[in-house]
This record gives sequence, C-alpha cells and structure tokens, in this order.
Amino acid sequence: MMLKLEKPSQKVRDDYARKLLPALIKRIKNGVPYENPATQLSANAKAVLLPDWNLDKPKETDRLKNLLVSEPAELVRLEKEIKDEFDLLPEADRPNEGDLVTIMGYTSVFDSPSKSKAYWLAKAVGKNICVYCNRQYIFTVERGDGNVAEDRIVRPVFDHWFPKITHPLLSLSLFNLIPSCHICNSSVKGSDEYTLDTHIHPYVHEDGHPDFTFKVAAAAKKELLWEVILDAAPRSKEEKTIHDLCLNEIYSMHGTTEVNDLMEFKHKYPTGYLKQLMQDVLKKAVDNGQMLTLEEVYRMLFGVELKEEKFLNRPLSKMKHDILHEMGVI
Repeated sequence: MMLKLEKPSQKVRDDYARKLLPALIKRIKNGVPYENPATQLSANAKAVLLPDWNLDKPKETDRLKNLLVSEPAELVRLEKEIKDEFDLLPEADRPNEGDLVTIMGYTSVFDSPSKSKAYWLAKAVGKNICVYCNRQYIFTVERGDGNVAEDRIVRPVFDHWFPKITHPLLSLSLFNLIPSCHICNSSVKGSDEYTLDTHIHPYVHEDGHPDFTFKVAAAAKKELLWEVILDAAPRSKEEKTIHDLCLNEIYSMHGTTEVNDLMEFKHKYPTGYLKQLMQDVLKKAVDNGQMLTLEEVYRMLFGVELKEEKFLNRPLSKMKHDILHEMGVI
C-alpha cells in the first residue's frame, strides 16, 4: 500500500541490532577521533546512553538497542526520556545535536566505502517502489554476488521520517529509515518536521489508515488534459501528508500521460469494454491451457498490481487501481 510498509520481522530487527550495536557502543565509549573536529561525549552523557560505558564490555545496552529497533511511538517516548536526562546534566556535559549526529554515526554506517549495511537493509526491506509517491522504482541492484563494494550499484535512499538534524538520537533507528526515491527524500520532504499526530508514518498501522483515493476530473489548465487529485478527509493525517509531500502537484503531471490513456479508453469504447477485455484474455488463456490468474491478466494489460499489498512492487499501482475501480473495470 502506498504510504504503508510491512513492519520488519523480528529476525530483521535482531540482525539490524547485531550489525550496528557493537560499533555504536564503541563510538559512545571512545568518541569519533577521525572527524574534524574530533567528537567525544562527556562521561555523564555517555552514562545516560550506556550506563556501564567504562567497562571493557558493557552489558547495559538495552537503551541503545531500543533506539535501534523500537517502533515509532516508543522511539518518541525514549527520545524524550533521554533528552530529559541530558537536560539534568551540567551544561558543559550536555551533548549538542551535532555531537549526537556524529556519535550515532548514520553517515559512517550507511555511506561507508563498503556500503554493506545500507545494501543489506535495502534488501531486507525489499521494496521496489518509493513508499511515499508510488511513482519511482527504487531497486537494489548488485553485480555478481554483491560481496564487494564495486558490485553494489544502486539502492533506495533512506529518508529520516524524524529528521536526523533535529532528532539525532533516532538517526540510526530502523523504523525511522523509510526507503524512498531521491525526489521525495531530497527535493520534497527533506528535513521537514513530521509528527505521529499529524502525518501518516509508513510503519504505524492504524485501522483504516492510510485512507485516500485518486480521482480524475477534466483539467481547468490548458496544458493538462486531466486533473488528478488525491482525495482524503479534510484535516486528516492523510490530507496533511499528501499536502506536505506535494503529491497532488506531482501527480498532476500524469494527467497527460497514463491518466489520459485510461480516459481515452473510457470515452472511445463502450462501457464495460476494459472489464470485458480482461475477461476475454483470461478465458482465451484458459482455452489455450495457460493457467493465468486475474491478477496476472490485470498486470499484463495495465502494467500495475491489482492487490493492495503489492502496490509497492510496480509504480502507479495505487493511482491506476483507483481510477480503474471508478471506471468499473475492477
């Protein structure tokens, strides 16, 4: 579903913590000396994040692990708890946001020369299409077995739903890393501040949400044939999310392309033609001994996915589904 992601399995969460926790502990204990300037937390700040940081092998790591793998509502609670404890420290001991960004180490982890953890996570999430816009492919592509950096070609970018600049403690959080395209991540959303009370979070699954529908109307602007609107309840999380991701403006550009093609069918052929075409293709396939499903025929004819849970496999699946449903094809 557009704007909705399956939650990572417990195995993925455990593997994520196993891969990232040791280096995070090391950065908290020893700082990041290779940065310019070098970054080091005060002893008191270290103790907030890692109570037994001065031991050779700290065992009280639950708080750090929870920062890595907790779900969004718990992350908000945990972040506030840690910030409150930082505020109780002497002013000289309190880390600033820049220090925390460096210590948490998103850049060193996900932009490392090996690229291994970024590609591992992209494959673990396993989505082909941008979660925000459902328009752009975000394939993870490797050459050969992908075991060396040179074999890693392209992957989705990970948007920080809670921006890492203002929420550095959450910059490595699994549930804060949303696989997206470069347009949504950099040009549209950027570091805008979203909250769980005002916006749709892809990993927060509330009954009935996200709830919005693509609708088509004749465009008032001469340069567009059709106007595409994402219809959501007024003052809802969906409406706010759609507005802030500029999805109406972005999807308006499809009025002259994919949407126009569908509307041409609607106006040039009899009512029910496309639905009958689907049924005819399905019947001929069966007559020829081919075991095609309705889902496969739909994909062949329209180039998108029929089932909601597969909308993130092919671009524009949500838009075409809603328009074809309105046309009575599905």
